[in-house]
Amino acid sequence: MSFPSSVQDAVSSLFYGGSANVSWQQALDGLDDEQATRQPPNLPHSVAALVAHVQFWQTYLLAVFRGEDPAWIEHAPEGWPTVTAVSWPALKEGFFADMDALARYAQDEAFLMELDPEGRFRTVPLTSFAAHGIYHLGQVVSVRQALGLWPPPGGGDTW
Repeated sequence: MSFPSSVQDAVSSLFYGGSANVSWQQALDGLDDEQATRQPPNLPHSVAALVAHVQFWQTYLLAVFRGEDPAWIEHAPEGWPTVTAVSWPALKEGFFADMDALARYAQDEAFLMELDPEGRFRTVPLTSFAAHGIYHLGQVVSVRQALGLWPPPGGGDTW
């Protein structure tokens, strides 16, 4: 296991899953469209729904970083976009592209020292949103386990 060597590396790596977890790439490996959108009994979300939720907030944060003023949602369900088997491939592609964009922001030391609209260093929302993603990454693993789809073809933690 390789650990990040700087704050920028540590924050950047969190968007991919961090050094103590399976990566998002591993967690989504091998899922076809039907498997990704299947919701296990007694669990509230499919893998695709969890990814769509994280993607929703990645898009929000990137808009803030571009200087836009996206509206804050008033109710939690608004942050859970509907995803279908047909939209899963595009969702996954956008999810990884936005993850890369956020990781690049986390590598930019000058950007990290800027203040956000609330007067906090940019490191604060970056780490908060990365932690949010890791929380849902754990749920993805649990959903796959509940569906009998764990470990993924490329391997993954099994404890």
